[in-house]
Amino acid sequence: MDNKGLLGDLLRAHGLKKTPIRMEILGFFLDNDFALSASDILAKMTTEHDRVTVYRALNSFEEHGILHRASEDAQGTKYALCGKHCPDEQHTEKHAHFICEECQQTYCLEDVKVPKVKVSDNFSVHKVNYTLSGICKTCNH
Repeated sequence: MDNKGLLGDLLRAHGLKKTPIRMEILGFFLDNDFALSASDILAKMTTEHDRVTVYRALNSFEEHGILHRASEDAQGTKYALCGKHCPDEQHTEKHAHFICEECQQTYCLEDVKVPKVKVSDNFSVHKVNYTLSGICKTCNH
């Protein structure tokens, strides 16, 4: 199946309409193996779209379980495609992320699961962030 068909199926599976901007944005995520920020996406867009439209699309993708927040840096939040274990709105897929110190790209390490940490009953944990940093394979050469 070509990318357009795959993207259309992905949008339909999550109850979203297939629009040109959604298709273009999701295409960037399929074409890259690292997380992307709204700024990254705006720089790659072939048609002119305002920031608000891009942010709305990213928020919609996150709400519908297509993307998850991978990291935050000076460019803002970086998003990555969710895996098959991340159902709508729950984002239960807990894996580590790797941030390259050279190129600043964020990669999902889906095989590296976030360890369970026991906290006292005085705390209610809502979010866990497990991030590793170093040099990626591309920059290491």
